[in-house]
Amino acid sequence: MATFSKTGRGSVPWRAQAPIYAAGLFSNSAVDVASVVLPLWLSGLGASTAMIGMVVGARHVLPFLFSIHAGALMDRVGVRKFMIVCALVSAVVMPLFPASSWIPAAVLLQMINGYGTSIGWIGAQSCFGRVLAHSATYAGRFSFSARMGSLIGPPAAGFAWDNLGVWGAFGVLAVWSCGVAVAALFIPRDVDGPEKNDIKLTWADMAPRWGDYQDAWRLAAEPAMRAVLLVTVMRIAASSIQDSFYPIWLHSIHLSATQIGLLITVSSSIGAVSSLWVGIVSKLMAPMWVLIWSSFGSILFVSITPTFSSFWPLALVAGMRGCCMGVSQPLMLSVLAEASGRDSLSRGAAVRTTANRIASATTPIAMGWMSSVFGLASGFYLTGAILAFGMTLVALRTRRIESLKT
Repeated sequence: MATFSKTGRGSVPWRAQAPIYAAGLFSNSAVDVASVVLPLWLSGLGASTAMIGMVVGARHVLPFLFSIHAGALMDRVGVRKFMIVCALVSAVVMPLFPASSWIPAAVLLQMINGYGTSIGWIGAQSCFGRVLAHSATYAGRFSFSARMGSLIGPPAAGFAWDNLGVWGAFGVLAVWSCGVAVAALFIPRDVDGPEKNDIKLTWADMAPRWGDYQDAWRLAAEPAMRAVLLVTVMRIAASSIQDSFYPIWLHSIHLSATQIGLLITVSSSIGAVSSLWVGIVSKLMAPMWVLIWSSFGSILFVSITPTFSSFWPLALVAGMRGCCMGVSQPLMLSVLAEASGRDSLSRGAAVRTTANRIASATTPIAMGWMSSVFGLASGFYLTGAILAFGMTLVALRTRRIESLKT
């Protein structure tokens, strides 16, 4: 099991730390920023809840199929250059959403954008694992910065929606994608190792290799990796509720887009602060059980959203969920980095991303179907109950793994 060093292997200069934190800030929060704009835009086009769930879920199709290939490619040729290209592609795609205003086109654009933003987050995790994963201080800072993106971005997108319209809101999303590319430019070149700085991408590199997929999934056989994958799938499934139908529900009870963005900010700000507590919390309880209980909490606090109808109770519940998410994230990243090994950090992050995409793609679609049949409020409750049952099974399985008991 991953443990945190009190001092680390030595001090890392801020000029190396800061760009990695910035890459985490923009890449990890991209989905939260888009979650304010995209569902409202689709609702304005007259899309049904089932169709909204399908479009939101489409962002996860290409990451599910090709994240492992991308991770292997990063391990072979370097992280920075791939992050920059994919981030710029996402930035270009954003203005095409309002330009098309056609649901089938939105599905295709969402697939492309989802791949670009996922690669940014895989790259940020890989850079963290190579440079910063050995220290609790750095892990907390990285998670803090990743959550801070969701503090700043959603209100900005909501404000743009309310005051600048659809084009202004999607413009904010384009700027957010550019932030990943700019941060990657300033990540030190030696993060990839000197032997990879001069390697050029070829068309042959772009073709997926079956051996890369075999190597990546062998990583999942390690008990700590397998357990954290199962926990994070449940955790991300709960997050996909917030990324899809959470703003639709809040809009239905007459909250403005700015207020919706503020609620997401409350969650992210509490999460940012709580991520700095991970060193203390992991001394009081086995890290794996911190992951499990905090993931239970994240499921509970998002699934009870329809119970409340005014801003301040919703803000309290959003803050509790943010606390759970913030504590769990640095633990997940550190366990993942240790289980993967330095030479397979991108592949390890890609395995987690692939597993997460299954949950992220299927949850909005399933919840959209349940909501169309039973109503949106019931969709929240039913989805939460299913995820809580799944987490119970994961907890029972984890109890039998000796290496995760301490």
